[in-house]
Amino acid sequence: MLANQTDILQYIPQRNPIVMVHNLLEASDTRAVTQLAIDPTNLFVSAGQFMEPGLVENIAQTAAVHVGYQCSKKNIPIPIGYIAAVKNLKIAGLPKENTTITTSVEIVNKVLDITVVQGKVEQNGNVLASCEMRIFAKLQS
Repeated sequence: MLANQTDILQYIPQRNPIVMVHNLLEASDTRAVTQLAIDPTNLFVSAGQFMEPGLVENIAQTAAVHVGYQCSKKNIPIPIGYIAAVKNLKIAGLPKENTTITTSVEIVNKVLDITVVQGKVEQNGNVLASCEMRIFAKLQS
């Protein structure tokens, strides 16, 4: 594990209760893998399930953790990312509370301040959600 639930806060701008990543498991130049333990009190839990907006936010925060971790390793400022577009969103299932999901993002393309990632949320080897996400990154001024 590269970062735990406490360490991860240095790589993303979100703070509780909106933090949707707990552990950074892997990070390379083009890929990152995170985990999220789904607490029953999570904002995106309804009727015992982690809902679709939470899955999208989890993918976005996995991308943010990836950028933050890589920038931190290079000792350069961490930009703030904004979701510019979500394409081809597929939801195959919703995870239940008190379970853990694993999310991966892979950089598909990067042009200027826009990064395109392919995101995937899995649980027990089953793909629950996937999408392509365009993220606009900007340094804080």
